[in-house]
Amino acid sequence: MMRMAKPLMCAILLAQVVSAEPIDDARIIVEKTVTRDQFDAAFVAMADLLLGSMQNESAKSGKPLSDDAAQVVVQMLTERMVDGMLEQMREPLAQAYMLNLSPEAISAYRRFLETDEGSEVAAITPTIMLESMKIGQEIGKNIATDAVNAMIADIEADNWPSGTLKSTQAELRSLYSLPSAAEMPPER
Repeated sequence: MMRMAKPLMCAILLAQVVSAEPIDDARIIVEKTVTRDQFDAAFVAMADLLLGSMQNESAKSGKPLSDDAAQVVVQMLTERMVDGMLEQMREPLAQAYMLNLSPEAISAYRRFLETDEGSEVAAITPTIMLESMKIGQEIGKNIATDAVNAMIADIEADNWPSGTLKSTQAELRSLYSLPSAAEMPPER
């Protein structure tokens, strides 16, 4: 009787692992893939944007914020934001897996993450995110420079999107130190 008990217990335990509910698999996937390192990496990439935003908002209120003070505020905010994001995103992300993947795919992904290779992929993902953001920023700078130059040329040529108000046109000409339409020489 005891000889049959061990194999039976193993079979029952194995059946429970194999037949886990898809939502449980999805929660484990989120637990293994949504990490503090990922959010820290994302917020590092957004730090300059947050810094500029903080300084703009403080300047609007008439209380300018030094670079040092703004950096401290951003650091303090992002630490708390990461904690909040991690806590509040896990269940909705598990639900997103449920909505977008089959139960079989969710199960297979969980099994992959439980392998050495899967653990390696999950562990390096924040670094890959940082590399991706760095590459995107470098490419974005070039693209943005070209786009801004083309936009300024359009403004100079009086080539506005349909319905652009004259006051908006004047505001943008002023922003880029371009002459007003009335000051421009006539076309020849």
